[in-house]
Amino acid sequence: MVLILLAILIAALAALGCAPPAVPRRIVHAGIAASRIALAALAVACLAGAGGTAVLALPVGPPGAALHLAGDPLAACFLLLLAATAPLAARPLALAAAAAAVLAGDGFSLAAGVLLLGGGVPDRSRIFAAACVIAALALAGPPGDFAAIRAAPPEGVRAAGVLVLTLAAATALIRSDGVVAVYLLARVLLDLCGPAQPAWWGAPLALLGAAVALAGAWRACLAGTLHAVAAAAPLHLAGMAVIGLGLALFARAVDQPAVAAQALDAAWLAVVGHALCRALLLLCADAAEAGAGTRRLDRLGGLIHRMPATAACWLAGLFTVAALPPGLGFAAFWQVFQSLLAAARTGGFLTQMLVAGVALALALAVGLSGLAAVRLFGVGFLGRPRTPRTAAADEAPRRYRIAAGGLAGVAALLGLAPALALAPSAGWTASAAHPWLALRAGADVTGYLPIALAGLLAAIAVVVLRALRPASEQRGEATWNGGFAPPPPWLPFGDPATQFGPASFVAPLSRLRAHLPRRRTVRRRLVAWRARLRRLAAAVALP
Repeated sequence: MVLILLAILIAALAALGCAPPAVPRRIVHAGIAASRIALAALAVACLAGAGGTAVLALPVGPPGAALHLAGDPLAACFLLLLAATAPLAARPLALAAAAAAVLAGDGFSLAAGVLLLGGGVPDRSRIFAAACVIAALALAGPPGDFAAIRAAPPEGVRAAGVLVLTLAAATALIRSDGVVAVYLLARVLLDLCGPAQPAWWGAPLALLGAAVALAGAWRACLAGTLHAVAAAAPLHLAGMAVIGLGLALFARAVDQPAVAAQALDAAWLAVVGHALCRALLLLCADAAEAGAGTRRLDRLGGLIHRMPATAACWLAGLFTVAALPPGLGFAAFWQVFQSLLAAARTGGFLTQMLVAGVALALALAVGLSGLAAVRLFGVGFLGRPRTPRTAAADEAPRRYRIAAGGLAGVAALLGLAPALALAPSAGWTASAAHPWLALRAGADVTGYLPIALAGLLAAIAVVVLRALRPASEQRGEATWNGGFAPPPPWLPFGDPATQFGPASFVAPLSRLRAHLPRRRTVRRRLVAWRARLRRLAAAVALP
């Protein structure tokens, strides 16, 4: 019954997405909101009745094969996350495609959901990802039937081909939709391919996750607009999730179920943080652009005075992105590092070297993410306004403040009690129960207690602020003015040379990027090497 209702909801969302432009936007937004609430309720109902996998055959699909929806704890868990973190202005067809992708019971349904994730004309990355999904599941079993693949998982060369194609599909998707990309990896590699895969399967996922984390943090540090930072900054949490899945594959192959469950907990915490932060930051970026009239960082400044509610929500999202304690990002970071240490203890020298490299890359990504968070908030919300329009910015409308405040409140609550985020995933991570206010990484490892850490940090902050208050009162400068006196009337925005800009924070990274080869340069070198190889082959082929 639950799957029938889910199928009706997905069809209704698809019909709403195909509605003519004459339909009022209020009706579309109301339909999306009602559908999100219904999807979340049905996902909770599916989790409450978890234990098996229900399959529903749909009367649509390619010739000779019907599409299927399947409800199990993994699908219900990701469906609940998608329903809770979908943007306010999400396209109905995109939400329907995402729901169909996580509920897919065969390869065609999963590929169709991946293809339509954008809600419009598929771009090249989604077409490539859908093609890789179809090829991987066709290689795994006929014709991508999940039940048949579980009964006879691929082995040997077929399994390696499935791994490569799935990694290619996830790599193409993770920048635009990290939740579905992580789900794809979990569904195909952990569920469909079975537990009898070799231990080296974890290495490509760990390396991919480290690369995604570094790339996302690097892009966030050098981005010049609010939306670019909001889209790139949460990517390092998606990279953490991929690392957690790789560690789970490795631990399961070496018969360490406790380490595998711990790594899956880390992956789920990271993907929850990624989804929450991405939705919150993009919503706040829309509000800031509407209020200040621009999304460029070099034209913003001082928004904390004109948009205090939006600034507070930005700060909550950036706090999670920067992996600062006691935020949800730090809880995921702590759990991933505990999984890395546990995996290093169960492997040999090569495993330990891999773990050391991944840990180093992850630590660098977290540091760069902190720099990106400080840069965005310091340039856009602190200091002085840089333009007249920014100086007269308007606070976001009420519905934006309510939605952003709700997401920020959920992020703060899950940061203080991360075990709450792990509750829906117990059906597929098979982890031991955590105390509600703590995380445990094993009986012999000291747990992480966010409440105690938050209290300690609050006490330190109170002491520091009281110690600095007399000095600030004696100087008399305006708050967040960088230590400079108020500007004169004939220079209302102050001297630009006395205020840090977006480029000031990342000058060393900009100089480093200038020495790196550009994409066109790399492409030219590849073309040149290909021409040389062809000439060499032609010379060898001559008698």
